[in-house]
Amino acid sequence: MVVAHVVGSPGFYWALVAELSLVVWTVLLLVAPGRRQIDRWRFALTAFGAAVFASLITLAGKAIEVWPGNPLFPSGHTAYVVTIAVFLVARDRRWLSVVIPLALLMAVALVLANYHVPEDIAGGAAVGVVVGASAFTWLDRRRLREQ
Repeated sequence: MVVAHVVGSPGFYWALVAELSLVVWTVLLLVAPGRRQIDRWRFALTAFGAAVFASLITLAGKAIEVWPGNPLFPSGHTAYVVTIAVFLVARDRRWLSVVIPLALLMAVALVLANYHVPEDIAGGAAVGVVVGASAFTWLDRRRLREQ
């Protein structure tokens, strides 16, 4: 997506922020300490899988044009990030002060790079919250059954 902008333009740099933030969020899964006693790799793989699943849901939403006249609804970037944010915060509430600014930065970058409008971001966030909360609940219940 970054190549769609002229190098050096503001849109290019905002697109770069949006794309690189996906890498940052993925790395957070691997290094994230947490209070709950969930195996680090099981946590990271489940969260990553849920985030990819949330992104795929947004592709389906784009294919069936959920929002008439707006073929980019909902935002897959936002769904991916919010799903991971839900996992991090559910594991340890202290992550809240980190994930909110990072998620807002990515949302602003997506809008300023002309990838999405705020409605797309809200739709992606809704998908991310639902998928993230569902997947983390499943993971936590599985952990409790195994103990």
